Amino acid sequence: MVTFSARQPSSGLSQSEQSRAEFRSQRVRNTRRAGALLLSSGIIFVIFNTIAESIYPDYSVRADALSDLGALGHPTTFLWNGQLLVCGVLSLVGMSLIVFRSSLSEFVPGKSLRILFLLPSFGTLIVSLFPENTILAIHSFGSFTVFVFGAISAIYAFKITKSPFRYFSLILGLISLVAIPLLADSSLLGFGGMERLVVYPYTIWGIGFGAYLTAM
Repeated sequence: MVTFSARQPSSGLSQSEQSRAEFRSQRVRNTRRAGALLLSSGIIFVIFNTIAESIYPDYSVRADALSDLGALGHPTTFLWNGQLLVCGVLSLVGMSLIVFRSSLSEFVPGKSLRILFLLPSFGTLIVSLFPENTILAIHSFGSFTVFVFGAISAIYAFKITKSPFRYFSLILGLISLVAIPLLADSSLLGFGGMERLVVYPYTIWGIGFGAYLTAM
């Protein structure tokens, strides 16, 4: 009795070429996963920060800091710190995928640049774990880390993204960076308004960057 075995059609690629193709494919999938995580982080922050501002008694967007929403002893403490913790974890995992295991990793060479992209997520976690009325120095360090390195990350992303998003990335990063020293002068927008001019452009960039990556 003669039996026939089914043969898989040849792809025309050697084993090493197939391995490289699979490696590239995995990197693209990781890029999209990272984008979904960053997108989720930004959306969660916008929604739950808005809810916290709405239920905090007599909250002033102009006068009050974002961190006031997470201060211990207030009705929004666990809501705001909880959502910030989730956002920090999501963004940390997403950025880790980008700098270590994505199709963009080769454009983020060296420890310094990789740390640059990871620092804002660590800062977010610090802020969520140390409310402003616990250990102020640690909380302030976390906030400063998010402000400065978040803005620089957005600016550097100009080099690893394509037009037209790269220009939005540069502009949003510059707005955040320029607004940081203006936090010392609350006469124009109030401290709360000026702080949002630092945080919101970076948040918008994170959402846009996440959407950009999911479409790759």
